[in-house]
Amino acid sequence: MKSKPVSFVYILFNKLLLCICLLQTVQSATGQPVRNEFFTLHNIIRGDSAYNTFDKQVQLIKNAGYDAIEINQLDSFDGMKEALDKYHFKGAYFYVKLKLEEPYLDTRLKSCIDRLSGTGVIIAPYIVSESKKFKSSSHEADTLVIRLVRQISDWATSAKLEVAIYPHLGFYVERTGHALELVEKINRKNVGLTFNLCHWLATTSEQERATLKMQLKALRPYLKMITVSGANDVMSMQKSVWEDYILPLGSGSFDTYGLIKYAVRDLKFQGPIGVQCYAIKGDKPELVRNTIAVWKTYKARLAGNK
Repeated sequence: MKSKPVSFVYILFNKLLLCICLLQTVQSATGQPVRNEFFTLHNIIRGDSAYNTFDKQVQLIKNAGYDAIEINQLDSFDGMKEALDKYHFKGAYFYVKLKLEEPYLDTRLKSCIDRLSGTGVIIAPYIVSESKKFKSSSHEADTLVIRLVRQISDWATSAKLEVAIYPHLGFYVERTGHALELVEKINRKNVGLTFNLCHWLATTSEQERATLKMQLKALRPYLKMITVSGANDVMSMQKSVWEDYILPLGSGSFDTYGLIKYAVRDLKFQGPIGVQCYAIKGDKPELVRNTIAVWKTYKARLAGNK
């Protein structure tokens, strides 16, 4: 009995399948292009004597090659939003205060969120007790935070936006772990948190730092964005801890690149990554140029899986 001839289409299909497998193997070995949006906090250029308007600042950041910039506080909203619209540039996140004393939420907040509808800007509340009534995690304050963030979540949902609690040294929510507990209790799909390297370093012990990867893995389902900087991997004894924990990107003894690589390659984090530049001394436009240059080297290393 004669065997049936193998069809040309069948042979072609198998060759195509083999090529795909080989391509995937090569890509796996050499890495993938990094698609994370890279943004800067406003403090990279805020306060510069030459770039002293929102227009000049946005134009500089865009031309330098960044993907987005922070909108910092309600008082800056109108000026920054107008500049972003004028230069067709993106806001990364909107940094806003949530107070644990009345009035809890600024009356302008909902209108601002409405104006950001569909832009992809993340609403990032930082949580403070200005009266110092609440100095650490408490059931009463946490219950209030949950209610207020759910309100912001409702406004953000209508605007097709996400919310990321922003842990900050010295504020009511200063530890990343506390932010995670709140997010889990808030239990809203569009609510997560930010991992801020400098604030994490400022609120952790040596023992906690040894479990960074484990912590990031636990955060991953709720992680909306990451902010990084150069930093020293020390228990800071400086008068201002930011002298150790906020350095120009690419400097310091802390392995910032390793953190980014683990988040992007191992955890498959695809959200925005930003650079923190608070209180960095020196020429600000030069800092803008140097920082994006370092990021480009990071991207090249990641693409090469190094």
